[in-house]
Amino acid sequence: MKRLFFALWPDQNTRRQCQQLCRGMHSFGKPVSANNLHVTLVFLGSVDAVRQQAVSNAAGQIAIEAFCLRFDRIEFWKKPAIVCLRAEPADTVLLNWVTALTVAAVQNRIPVDQRPYKPHVTLLRKAKQLPRAEFEPIIWQADSFCLVESSSTPAGVEYRVLQRWGLAA
Repeated sequence: MKRLFFALWPDQNTRRQCQQLCRGMHSFGKPVSANNLHVTLVFLGSVDAVRQQAVSNAAGQIAIEAFCLRFDRIEFWKKPAIVCLRAEPADTVLLNWVTALTVAAVQNRIPVDQRPYKPHVTLLRKAKQLPRAEFEPIIWQADSFCLVESSSTPAGVEYRVLQRWGLAA
């Protein structure tokens, strides 16, 4: 069984902008590793090989146009103790896409979270409060999405891209 999720993976420029923002807030929590920065689309949890293949096949059939997300504010979420970069899903393309991936998971008997979707990038873990941060909005160019595995290692959690699909231009 693998712990899996669908995600947007940042390009180098987006990753660099997120890292710069993290550096300015490091005293408020533990910065997320640059290699782990992402936007979760749908968290799948523990998935066996058969269901992984089925949901991968289903995801590959979803036709979505490339789009941009505008991350323009910082939020502190007390219960998971994180500081995250937030965007409003103003574009219905993103919400329709998350819904389609959710349906693909459910049709393959993979239970998923039913809470309303909030696009975010976790910047800090083990945070205690909201840092004050001034920054230019980060524009995330979404031209592909990934199936990602979350693995616990002695150095901490590592995310590894297992599969990537391009979006229509």
